[in-house]
Amino acid sequence: MARSRQGLALALVLAAVVVAADQASKWLVRAAADDLPLRLAGGLRIDLTYNSGISFSRFAGAGPIVVVLVAAVAAGVSAALVLCPPRYRPALGVILGGAVGNLIDRLRFDGAVVDFVGLYSWPSFNLADAAIVVGTVLLAAQVIFGARE
Repeated sequence: MARSRQGLALALVLAAVVVAADQASKWLVRAAADDLPLRLAGGLRIDLTYNSGISFSRFAGAGPIVVVLVAAVAAGVSAALVLCPPRYRPALGVILGGAVGNLIDRLRFDGAVVDFVGLYSWPSFNLADAAIVVGTVLLAAQVIFGARE
């Protein structure tokens, strides 16, 4: 039983930290909306946008379907977190935090997420999106290169 819980608390803390950082950053950007866009060095910009689609604005305007899809992904990641070997839990916790952060937005903003980070011509994203990508890369690296238990 102890082994099944190993790393679960850490994963949940990581998820909570990602959700808190994501929601705080979105609150700050929304509070500063009148002063945006903000152009920073190296092609980096801060600009408030609402994205009703998923990655790269695909399925924009799909409304409740996207909300249900994101909720299903969060539920699937939650189940994986409990069922997976402990070594995968931190990465899954980061992914879960990103999914929940974006789900909160979709429930608050009529199916849309707050995006605000732009880099050159790359589509805008947010901290939840970045967490999902980082967590996925870490998980893939663990699966491909990780030691076996």
